[in-house]
Amino acid sequence: MPSPAVAAAPAEDDARLHERRLIERARAGDLDAVAELYDAHQPVALGIARRLCRPSDVDDVVSEAFTKVLDQLSRGAGPRVSFRAYLITAVRSSAADVGRGQSRLLPTDTVEDLQPDEPGAPDDQPASGLRTDSEMLAQALSSLPARWQLALWWTTVEGRPLAEVGDELGLNANAVAALSFRARQGLRDAYLALHVARSADADCDALRDDFPAFARDRLDPALTATIGAHLLDCEACREVIAELRSLLAVGASG
Repeated sequence: MPSPAVAAAPAEDDARLHERRLIERARAGDLDAVAELYDAHQPVALGIARRLCRPSDVDDVVSEAFTKVLDQLSRGAGPRVSFRAYLITAVRSSAADVGRGQSRLLPTDTVEDLQPDEPGAPDDQPASGLRTDSEMLAQALSSLPARWQLALWWTTVEGRPLAEVGDELGLNANAVAALSFRARQGLRDAYLALHVARSADADCDALRDDFPAFARDRLDPALTATIGAHLLDCEACREVIAELRSLLAVGASG
């Protein structure tokens, strides 16, 4: 009869293989895999967050940590084998961010205390390019399904805990994590699509709807091969793809 240690080894290998497969599925946008990873690792994330921050901040820190790791996956980066190791690092980083934010809060009795000494003139405001970029982002957001917009707004802008958002949407926390992940993917694709100009060439125009997914390495192999072959002979489309990838590079470094 094999010893307990010998018997445990195959089971551990199976668990690692299963997690590796879950990670790859999540990287490809599989929402069931995202939910399963969230369910498996949330208890550990909560335990670490409780040791690092105030009770009122625990849910927010865990939610932000999952978002960071899932964002890395959607960009083709992040964990390949151990989701938990990346998640623990993200929890610590999110907790530190919360701590730094709280340390910058300055108690004051009057609103005037927070006003700048010399308000800038209208000409001192950010360049119109920034406004245009914000307008494009708003346009991309408005093109998404209403449920996706709500999930993004509540989890990203308002920073609500997943459980609270779930109460609003009638979903459990796992489903909210999966929905938010899918919505982020959709927002990136919609934003990139606004930078893809239509072409007078019918062959080019027929392919350009798939350029955002191609730039993010999210197309199936057949379409990837088709677009790759087209790019060999089309300088105009190569320039479009180059612009999309430059936008992605800026987003990844931001």
